[in-house]
Amino acid sequence: MDKLGRKVLLFWSFFGMAISMIIQATEASSLLLNTGALYLSVGGMLMFVFTFALGAGPVPGLLLTEIFPSRIRAKAMAFCMSVHWVCNFLVGLLFLRLLEKLGPQLLYSMFATFCMMAVIFVKRNVVETKGKSLQEIEIALLPQD
Repeated sequence: MDKLGRKVLLFWSFFGMAISMIIQATEASSLLLNTGALYLSVGGMLMFVFTFALGAGPVPGLLLTEIFPSRIRAKAMAFCMSVHWVCNFLVGLLFLRLLEKLGPQLLYSMFATFCMMAVIFVKRNVVETKGKSLQEIEIALLPQD
């Protein structure tokens, strides 16, 4: 994270996750049930896990500690990580039901859309914190008059 930077890792992680979900949606829309389609599906899932592990999984936990001012850091981290885990729980709880109701093509397309929205958000809003002190980051995040 210190070599490449948090923003770069998040950007490419969400982009890779979006591509892997597009692969999943494409494979789900094909009527072919051959070995190639199976390998494509497994490859898409492995790509998703790999790209998640490179950025979207570990980076937010570190980035959040850097962007909150020290006076509210503990409470803000507790709140953010609680929201994070509740969302993880809901995705795990509802995934199979949504897969049944919506079908794999629509569900994976929705996940790809959310990942692309995250790419745009990271590009526009995330401040790179690599190599900066906590004070420098706090000053960079202050509203500009």
